[in-house]
Amino acid sequence: MNRKFSARIFACAIFFSLIIFSACKSTKPSQQGQGSEAQRVTTLKKLDGAMLWQIDGWTDDGESSTVYLLGTYHAGDERITGFPECVQTALDNSDRFCCELSKKDWERFPDLVNELTMQSVLTDLSHTFVDDLTQDEIKLISNFIDNQTLAQLICFEPWVLNNYLQSVLILASGLDTTKAYDIMIMDELNKKGSDFDGLDEAQVQLDLTAWGDWNTQLIMLRDTLRDLMDLKTSVQEISDLYEIFLTGDAAAFEEAYYKDLEEEISLQPVYKEYIKELLADRNQIWAGKIQDYIKMGGTTFIFAGTAHFTGPDSVFEYLDF
Repeated sequence: MNRKFSARIFACAIFFSLIIFSACKSTKPSQQGQGSEAQRVTTLKKLDGAMLWQIDGWTDDGESSTVYLLGTYHAGDERITGFPECVQTALDNSDRFCCELSKKDWERFPDLVNELTMQSVLTDLSHTFVDDLTQDEIKLISNFIDNQTLAQLICFEPWVLNNYLQSVLILASGLDTTKAYDIMIMDELNKKGSDFDGLDEAQVQLDLTAWGDWNTQLIMLRDTLRDLMDLKTSVQEISDLYEIFLTGDAAAFEEAYYKDLEEEISLQPVYKEYIKELLADRNQIWAGKIQDYIKMGGTTFIFAGTAHFTGPDSVFEYLDF
């Protein structure tokens, strides 16, 4: 049985993790031109060698429109020195950009997370998460966090410690959130002076950051502790999923990412609602925004976690064409 639920969730679905922790087939840009209504067929295709999809559609006025969708992995390593050719071509040929958070929300998100953290300070320290953990679990935590830091984290709701410990998993895997495609793309856009829109409102990701009541947060914390208890296996799973991501094989990624998700939900039914809010609910909203970009015309480049473009409730399942 695979218990690496928290590691899998971090790997590709949660964009806020970037802040909390601090050769393909080339594609020619669409040519503008009009066609009859019978010819206006919107098409979707997956490009080889990267988690990159291309939608070719039409505006209401009959002008051609292209939307690129790049699935990302919210961490990377020293091999990520640039983009695959098809990704760079799509970036160069796009005149509109969109991320999980807009440029404005991205810039203010660290402050929003700090505010959220301070709001989670316990007003009554007579009962903390330490009182709900076993001595073995507390001892395990002390292997990764010094006593001074732990004494500070005790003053907060369990989600704060959970996010801190998940950063330990990523560091142990040898990956670095600053080497993620997301960061690289935003850096390139900033250098060009280009703005980018957001698929999510900031509050959506804040709600996911501190999701659930005390008992639910404690369940999620304990799952992270299980990951740390079997650190070698957890690191291997993160690394394996990352290696699949680098190949651009969406089918293999989907199988690896979702293979044990249903089992995890059966073991912890509370995860069913969490996964729904994390993926399905957001993907449905994103699909509507993607269709709006198609109607705008021109070429739009969207980048977000790969998990949103794979699986039974992917963005593509909600697109209406």
